[in-house]
Amino acid sequence: MTLQFFSAAFRPEDESRRQGAVDSLRTVSPADPVLHELLGETCIVLRTPIAMVTLTDGDVQRVVSAVGMEPVALPRAIAFCSHTIAAPEGMLSVPDLQADPRFRANPLVAGGPHVRHYTGVVVRSGPFPIGALCGLDRRPHGPASFRQRAELRRLADAVADHLGALPRRC
Repeated sequence: MTLQFFSAAFRPEDESRRQGAVDSLRTVSPADPVLHELLGETCIVLRTPIAMVTLTDGDVQRVVSAVGMEPVALPRAIAFCSHTIAAPEGMLSVPDLQADPRFRANPLVAGGPHVRHYTGVVVRSGPFPIGALCGLDRRPHGPASFRQRAELRRLADAVADHLGALPRRC
């Protein structure tokens, strides 16, 4: 299966400047207690068993911290968060990924881990979308409510503030 279907339309026009913002980020540990707490709140708000903070770094999406799964790196071509950083509202909520033609053939949906629901919001560094805060589930959900969306935006701002407060990369 080719992955081009997933990647072609999901790079912002200012990709090189956006990548510069990612490159200037601070180091983060997957066990970071502040991120872990924010991810726990994300799971509660979205009623999902999985929450992640991701960074879209070149052709890779790095999961820098996660609850409900191990942090991994994925090809950007199949990452739901690459759609989120390109979404006009800076948020993407897909109640049932299997029912959405954009995602039904995605290997994360069609194969293991069989993800069915995704809601994510952009994490920004200044004006640039550097990644996402998201919740996932292996079962479909209804669309995110206004309250859930507002809370998720608040949590994403807290993630961005925390990433900005960490020591610089070497």
